[in-house]
Amino acid sequence: MYAASKQLLDNKLGRRAFIGTMTAGGMSLAGASALAETLDGPALAAPEAARVVNGLTGGEALAEFLIDWNVEYVFGLAGSEEVGFLDALVDRKQIKYCTCLHESAAMAMADGYSRATGRTPFVQLHSVAGAAYALGQLVNTWRDRVPAVIMTGRQSSDFRGQDGFLEAVNLHELPRDYTQWIWDVMDPASIPEVMRRAFLLAEAPPGGPAFVTISKDFLEKPLPPTAIVPRGRSTVDYDVLPPDEHVARIADALSAAQMPALFVGNEAIRWNASTEIEAIAEHVGAAVMTAPKVPLVFPTTHPAYLGELGDDPDTAARIDCFWSLGGHMFKHGARPKSPPIPPRAVTIHTGLNQGEVGRNFPVDIAAVAGMRATAGAVLEELRRRGKPSGAMIARREAIANASARRRKELDAAADREADNRPIATSRLMRELNAVMADDANVVSEVVSSDQFLRYYLDIDHRKPATQRRRSFDTTGGVLGWGVAAAIGVRIGDPRETWCLTADGALNFGAQALWTAARYEVPIGIVVFNNGQYQSNRRFLHWYGRRAAETGHYPGVNLGHPAIDHVALAKAYGVEGESVDEPGRIAAALKRAARAIRDEGRAYLVDVRIEKRYGGAQSDWFDFFSVASGKGRNS
Repeated sequence: MYAASKQLLDNKLGRRAFIGTMTAGGMSLAGASALAETLDGPALAAPEAARVVNGLTGGEALAEFLIDWNVEYVFGLAGSEEVGFLDALVDRKQIKYCTCLHESAAMAMADGYSRATGRTPFVQLHSVAGAAYALGQLVNTWRDRVPAVIMTGRQSSDFRGQDGFLEAVNLHELPRDYTQWIWDVMDPASIPEVMRRAFLLAEAPPGGPAFVTISKDFLEKPLPPTAIVPRGRSTVDYDVLPPDEHVARIADALSAAQMPALFVGNEAIRWNASTEIEAIAEHVGAAVMTAPKVPLVFPTTHPAYLGELGDDPDTAARIDCFWSLGGHMFKHGARPKSPPIPPRAVTIHTGLNQGEVGRNFPVDIAAVAGMRATAGAVLEELRRRGKPSGAMIARREAIANASARRRKELDAAADREADNRPIATSRLMRELNAVMADDANVVSEVVSSDQFLRYYLDIDHRKPATQRRRSFDTTGGVLGWGVAAAIGVRIGDPRETWCLTADGALNFGAQALWTAARYEVPIGIVVFNNGQYQSNRRFLHWYGRRAAETGHYPGVNLGHPAIDHVALAKAYGVEGESVDEPGRIAAALKRAARAIRDEGRAYLVDVRIEKRYGGAQSDWFDFFSVASGKGRNS
């Protein structure tokens, strides 16, 4: 869909051909026609709709564009190539410049803001240095298909080709594999039109970053009269309906199944369909499962929720109808030894990413369509057919019983571990669940402990979707996202916000704490501190060779010396405390809650938790001494 949308916008594909491409991919004719009508309007709006600006530099025109498009924040780190833009912000107080100490933090902050608000953020980077530093978090944004527009300054057009300071000949090509669209501005007068296109293409399904480079002199030169097209003439509704026969076939398959399962994936980050999915699950008696590493996009207290696909292999083996709603099939760390679902299951795949639908697993019913729109249409069709059958009601009760058993077993395990030292991860998570507000934003980057959120974090299905807790996570795998993303979430959403971060992840992105302190962003940061890169040890141990035999895991131990995260936070202007006794967790978390609720400031709680998985008892670390010339001790 994205490629065809881009070709239509670039005038490389006609409207008729565009509609043909979309319908061939499974979109309804009505949906394809509506999409073409919105996209294929004039590049410039009618004179009465556009605002023409006179006597401005390129940087000033860019700032005016952002104001007109209601872009309230710029996440960035200032540089010499962007002075024309930065200077334009001095007298334009409608725009808040959010200074970051590292471009990685700026990118992750914008990512979190986008997820929380549904609005496309603007990031300003400096030359090849800033683009390279931001690339890791750009990967996360790309993998989760989060819209963002990134502007990077570059050497002046009259100095290119001379290998000047920080020159990169093909700078706009640098993040090609992790963007929706890349462009190098070739005419300063086109800056507003290029930015319009960047926002449109960042938002085009499946969504993702658009990366634009602008020469230093283009931001400083006066422009001829230039039109800024308003946001209202550049908004596209992409939550398109599937063909009617697709809806009917899904309803047929779910109704006929003995063990239907609804699998909720990445696209639910942008298109929340939890209300529709709940109703479908209740109607047909289906289990609901989430994809690996995807945030908790379905209420965890719902009686149809059975956790992540794979949590219960016996249940997964009984699935005979599997509907992936906006999910990648499947995002594993390595090729699984057996299929995640039975090959005999009727498999349905619905999503807006045409590069993912049916890509890795055989599908029986598939269409490029909006997951929320499709879920709503299927629910309407099911209800049109009448009340649930006796078999559906029996399935619903059986799944509810399985869900209740699951929660009872998890609670029993947490009870057994409650007084463990080091602190059990289950104890920490249950204490957090008790302290956090019922509608809190919960941003997590706990890596090898992420299952504890779906085990013990209550997202209450009895509350309206807008009043529940919201979960944020990334499937990208690039560390350093969590704290900065939580800051972006809180900037965009006034609700109470917590960041749960692993100690290793914190040290990739600790610079973001300074931004929280400067702009008084009240977030609670809880460090799940096991003193190791636990995931790395886990994989080394699974490998089963010398590391597992000796208990020597290179590159894993983060002690010797131990990192004082409280002191680190204080250096950036954030107060905090450390906890190593289970009985002290609740009081520490309440102090954090008081800081963010009543005092308007960030607060960090560093909790020493257990090590888990094979090799957990090892404290070996790879030591040598440069000062003494001493080699490895083992």
